[in-house]
Amino acid sequence: MLNTMYLTLKIKLAPDQQQHQALLKTMHTFNKACNDIAETVFKHQCANKINLQKLVYYDIRERYGLSAQMTIRAIAKVVEAYKCDKRIKPVFKLSGAMIYDQRILSWIGS
Repeated sequence: MLNTMYLTLKIKLAPDQQQHQALLKTMHTFNKACNDIAETVFKHQCANKINLQKLVYYDIRERYGLSAQMTIRAIAKVVEAYKCDKRIKPVFKLSGAMIYDQRILSWIGS
């Protein structure tokens, strides 16, 4: 059995202007998708990630062009926000945090 250890890195990005714009576009798209998912969460009063995934996954991937894992992370972000107060629909700022994990972003180093 292979044991894998993951490390969390705190890094500071130094993108050039083109990369900066690409990162902003990705963040804005992710948060627009979160707002779209929030509409469904609130309408269906659904706080279950698996059930919500069945409702929105393919539509969100197609509409926003997100990768599979980014779509899953957006669903999780919305569900967690909704669980904080189920009386209100979560709203996400375009520049809100975007969750990265080892399936979205990773470094292979020595």
